[in-house]
Amino acid sequence: MYYLLTRRYFKVKTVLVIGGGVTGLKASHELAEMGYNVSLVEKQDYLGGQVAKHKYYKLAPDMRLVSEVLDPVIKNVESNSNIKVHKHSTITALSGNAPEFKVKIKNSKGESEETFGAIVVATGFEHFDPTVKQEYGYSRFKDVVTNAEVEELLNPSGPTKGELKRPSDGKIPKKVAIFQCVGSRDKQVGNPYCCRVGCVVSTKQAIEIKEKYPDTEVYVYYMDMRMFGRGWEELYGKAMEEYEVIFTRGRGAEVTLKNQQLSLRAEETIMDRPIQHSVDMIILAAGQAPGDGTIEAAKILGIKQNEYGYLAPKDDFLSPNESSKAGIFIAGADKGPLDVENCIVEGAAVAAKVASSLK
Repeated sequence: MYYLLTRRYFKVKTVLVIGGGVTGLKASHELAEMGYNVSLVEKQDYLGGQVAKHKYYKLAPDMRLVSEVLDPVIKNVESNSNIKVHKHSTITALSGNAPEFKVKIKNSKGESEETFGAIVVATGFEHFDPTVKQEYGYSRFKDVVTNAEVEELLNPSGPTKGELKRPSDGKIPKKVAIFQCVGSRDKQVGNPYCCRVGCVVSTKQAIEIKEKYPDTEVYVYYMDMRMFGRGWEELYGKAMEEYEVIFTRGRGAEVTLKNQQLSLRAEETIMDRPIQHSVDMIILAAGQAPGDGTIEAAKILGIKQNEYGYLAPKDDFLSPNESSKAGIFIAGADKGPLDVENCIVEGAAVAAKVASSLK
């Protein structure tokens, strides 16, 4: 009897967290602080997810350095003796049920099986692939870049040491256009949903460009501005009033290259008229999409996805962090587009839910 109780106690006190982005990191640390033994599985050889991958530099709306947020979250995980980090690893199989899941974990050294009382899926998102929208010229014209690439360019530790240099000739652009909603709110590509963060990220990047290069003209083409987060509306007003960023309600239609200069054609929807504009650089605000890791995890774990491929909660209102299978929990941007601030909130929330389920 004692043996059985000890064995069960050991198993329910262990939690598997899949995904080492900000949500998975926060969830792991919170669970470890509550006394749980956590195994964190991350397919890459680094922690931090998309934020680390693209060297995000500043966060909206406070313009706070990403390093001030991400570095402590990573340090909390790497320094906690209750957390075992499996980098460059993936899960390959699941058997059993809560609270005794058996999961196979694979890495370069081979495959092992471990037992867990609960599982948290925090596999995050991928940026929409803009090559699908060929009319915007990405991959055809060097000076058409994505918002994620601009994060790297504006970061002092990035490839241009913080300078927004044109990929074609290394010059600082004098006119920059930002296209919103690339791969989001777009039925043609199967993504009719809003990416939720494109408006505020574009506004943030426009301000960063104007702060660094006051003489550069920055134009933002938007369908409508959805600034619903904390301080987002104020940031939008600041961009227009203090930095003279020009916002135009319209939808980009096509990008061409004439005499080594980009030319964009768009539809201004307020005046209902076509417009043509020559610029030096175009930034595509690529939306969020479910990543391969999310799709693969759903398949292996046998949990439901929604019609767009994101993980589906048991109940959107009443059980937002529970999956369709008992004992498996979901959190962060693998449920739908989300900003960094709320991904961290999700990590803390799912940890509390897991802890209460294992009591």
